Order: sequence, then C-alpha cells, then structure tokens
Amino acid sequence: MDRRRIVGALLGIGVLVGLIAAPSAEAQGPEPSDQPTRVIILVLDQGRPDTIERFKMRNVQALMRDGVTFPNAIVGHMAAETVISHGVMTSGQLPKHLGWSDEVYRDVDGVLGTAGAYYITSSMSCNQFKALIEHAGYKKLQDYLDDKFGETSKFVSLAQKRTSVCTAGQTSTGGGDGTGTDPEDIIMQSRGSSATSCDGQSGWRRPEDANNSVPAYFGLGQECNRWWTWQAANAYGTGTISPGRIYNLDGNRFVPGFDSAHLGGDIWSTDAAITVIQNDPDWRGMMVSLGGIDKLGHMWGPDDSVRGQPGSEQQMRHLPFIARTADEQVGRLMDALREQGLLEDTLVVLTADHAAQTGKRFHGRLDTFTNGTNINACDPTTPTSPSALRSDCNWYYGAEDGPLADEAYLDPSPAIRQLRDSLTLPNGQTNLRFSYQDSHIAAWLNDASEARKQEAANQILKLPDVIASYRLSDDRDSYVLQGTRMPSSGPERSWFQEHGQTLVDTMAAPYGPDVVALLRNNTTYGVIGDHGGHQQEVQNIPMIFSWPGLNAAAPTEQMRLVDVMPTILATMDIDFDPADMDGDAIPLPASH
Repeated sequence: MDRRRIVGALLGIGVLVGLIAAPSAEAQGPEPSDQPTRVIILVLDQGRPDTIERFKMRNVQALMRDGVTFPNAIVGHMAAETVISHGVMTSGQLPKHLGWSDEVYRDVDGVLGTAGAYYITSSMSCNQFKALIEHAGYKKLQDYLDDKFGETSKFVSLAQKRTSVCTAGQTSTGGGDGTGTDPEDIIMQSRGSSATSCDGQSGWRRPEDANNSVPAYFGLGQECNRWWTWQAANAYGTGTISPGRIYNLDGNRFVPGFDSAHLGGDIWSTDAAITVIQNDPDWRGMMVSLGGIDKLGHMWGPDDSVRGQPGSEQQMRHLPFIARTADEQVGRLMDALREQGLLEDTLVVLTADHAAQTGKRFHGRLDTFTNGTNINACDPTTPTSPSALRSDCNWYYGAEDGPLADEAYLDPSPAIRQLRDSLTLPNGQTNLRFSYQDSHIAAWLNDASEARKQEAANQILKLPDVIASYRLSDDRDSYVLQGTRMPSSGPERSWFQEHGQTLVDTMAAPYGPDVVALLRNNTTYGVIGDHGGHQQEVQNIPMIFSWPGLNAAAPTEQMRLVDVMPTILATMDIDFDPADMDGDAIPLPASH
C-alpha cells in the first residue's frame, strides 16, 4: 500500500486526516471548579522555548497567554534526559533518589540481579523500572490521586518510548495501598513486539500494553488495528543522509507517516489520549509524551529549519513540520477536554523533559556503515557481537553484564578511545568500565578508589571541549570539583558558576557515575543535536500551568521539573508531606 496516497496532499498545509483543530485552545469554558480534579502532564520531548516561537506553535502559545508560564524554568537536574525526567516529574525526586540517574545504571544493591552489574537504562523493560522504583520506595503522582479520589482512579501514561511511559507510569508498594502498579492504570507505548504483515507490508509493530490493562475499547485484539504502526528502518531516505543517518527514522514511530489508518508519532499518542478522554470517566491523571521534536532534533540539531516541499518525504523528515504537528496535538487535546465538559476540571501542565543544543563542536563519528546497512558492529573484534546504530556506539562505551545482557558497545569514537586507553590498571586492562556521553560525559570505573577517581577526573578533563570535571565523593551523595578549563569571563562561565555544581550533585548516588565532565556550549558527543548536560540551552524548557481557575501570569522565579509534582498536588488540594520530595510546591495565582 502506498502510504503517501491518501494524505500526502494534506501535509502541505500542515493538517492531517482527523486533525482539524477548531476551536482553538483560546476558547472560553464554563466557570471553574474550586480546584482541579484531573491533571494532564503534556511533555514536548526536547521542546525549547524558542521551538515554540520559531514554529509559531499557536496552541501552545494560547496556553502560555492564558495560563501561568515560568519563563525561567529549567530542567534542574542531570542527566537531563528522557529516561530520567519523566520519572522526576511524576515523583518529585531528584535523580540521586529516583533509583537511576543516567543512561547507564550500576546495580550496586543487586536490585535487578547480580550486585554490581551494569545496565543501559534506555533499554530497560517496564518490569525493571518497576523494580527500581520499588527499591527506592517513594510515592508517585498516581498514588496521591488514589488517596484523593479512590483506588479506582486511573493514571494513563502514553508515548512512543518505553523510557517515557514506564518511568512515569510505574508505582511501588511504597504508594500506600500495599500493591505495586495499580491494575487499572494504563501504560501504553507504540514500540511493542514485531507484528505480522499489515496491509501487505512487513516492518510493523504492535503497541506495548505494559500493565496488561489497556481497555477493550481500544480494540487491541484486532489484527492490524489502528494502534499498529509501520516502523521499518531507514524510513523516508534518512538512512543515507548525513548527519541524520546515524540516528535515522524508524518508520512512523516518531513521525505521522502517510497512511491515514495508522498515523504514527505524536498523532498516535494524542489519539490514544483522546480515546481515553472520550471513553473512560475514571481517569484522573495522564502523562502524554510527544516524542517527534526529540527525534528530529537529535537527527539534525534543534536549529533545523528545512521545510521541504508540501506532501514530500523531505517535509516529513524535518523539524518544522513535526513541531507544527505537535502543536496541532495540543489543540486537539484541549478541544477533547472541552467537548467532554472536562476543561474546567483539568489542570494541564505543558513542559519538556529536556531541551538540546546543536553540536557545532561534534566529537562522535559520522562514518559509513558496514554491510551496506544502517547498523555498525560496536565490537569490531567480534563478528557475532550485537549491532547498533552508530549513534549508540557514540553514546555508549562498555558492555552490559546483567542477567539479560544483550548490548555491547566497544567501538567508541576517538575521544572516548583516548579516555579508555589513558586509564590502565596494573593488570593491563582499562579502568573504564562504562561511559555515556552526549552533552556531558559520565564514566564508571572498575577501581573506584579515591586515587583512581582523581586519575580519571584528570584524564577526562583533557578530552575535547571539556570545561570541568568532578569525582564522586566518598559518601557518594555529592561531587567534588577536580578541575576546570573554563573561559575567564562571559555568560558561559556565569551559567556554570551559578548552576554547575548544583546540577551535577543531583545525580550523585552509589549507582551514579564515578566521574562526570561538563562540556562547552554547542558541544555534543553522541549525535548532532543532544541533551544531558548542564548547558543553558539544554536546561531551559517551557513550563506552563493551565486551568480556568488560574490567573494568567509569568512568575520570574526559577521552576524545576522536580517541582512539578508538589505544585500539582498543592493546586489540586491533595495532602502530602513536603519532606517526602526533593521538589517544592510553587504557588500558582488563583482567580478565586
């Protein structure tokens, strides 16, 4: 089936089948309740404030005009990444108390298996995230909603990534009801198991029903249903175009595509959210993560401005069209709430899990691929080793060794090879056990004695465009500054002085990295557009609270993602102990 045939002409005006969003988010509703009784956290993955401005995201701008907008909001933690931030938002915990603090996890307590084993968090299962949350023992947003509205209350977590839905949607027995994830909560993401041929094509995926709780009204049991999406590699020519080819589009996972019956990307997540809103009166909380901006921002950099011809593959594979598509979904969600009479009862929080910067100084590899495909063996000495996109080989160095170990990344970029080779133990082996690098560098050591940490911090400081290095303190709850290569003056230095130590300390934990390096602005190691670090462009994010009972305002105080949950609870008049969270409840100006 030609996926362009049905909706290709509509792409030119930025409207897809079923997406005509009118009235806009500006329309007025009934008088508000005394406080919201429902909440939606709407995440623009990798959204930056200037993304909203550049692409005239009118529905987001309407929320900003009518709601409480924090122009100085920041992520407020490291690592500033999807797999961390969605958990922070729904727990009020900093990464040092979340249970994992970066893309690599050292299982110090043997939570997932053998004590001391290493895992890549972006590849974890929902059950593994559940185990980490269980071990940490904190309450999640959905637990507090149950406290207020009863155990039948549903929390719904929807996205194109497991790292979004499972980190936000899972709970623990620490929630107060004596059970783990509530059986009524919905956790669904688009990248599930491989599906049989659909519409005569291969490369399809079923969604993952991670809590075995997706209601029958979704129709998941039907073959080739609406929620199946085409997710083949190298989609829309991106397997051959540099720099995007090292992180190319996998079908319609993050973009809508051209098949009106199986629209993917942010439309998929929004369709799922609207399905719940229209069919399920028991939902009380929802996290909807829109991942399209993030995917295209990683491929080309968040400054991408290529628009392409209307209805073309070029248009589909670039950021301007995808940002407009995300904005349309915001309007559709607001309209769905209005149509169901729920707008006056629902607090809508729109934010981002992180921002990003473009790697004008790029220290990964953009080389060609082996075997004429988009994959490259990450251990060139072992022909049967696992394969991965070159982006994965740039991001990671090391090999998993847990019970389900299936990833090895042993073909690093030259800069990380330099670090690996500089850290040698008496037995001739490298002391670098694992590393992850995007717009920061994190390293875990085989020998983490004080002397070896200092050695590694000194060596990592020599890598290209590193401006500061830190070593984990002996008590493992903070980082010690080892050295700097900082400009003598200017905004970059000022930002570092104000935020550097505070941000690094948020990831200090026994499972966290032994050594951390901060990078210059506009520097990346993994892909051209990247996240993770302390830089102002990575940290600055939109933060909007919208509800008819709030006065429009733009407070100047700095709000962090860790403050989102306590602020939601305070606004919804839900009891909580501030001592149970790292975040603070920020008062929002009420209209009554």
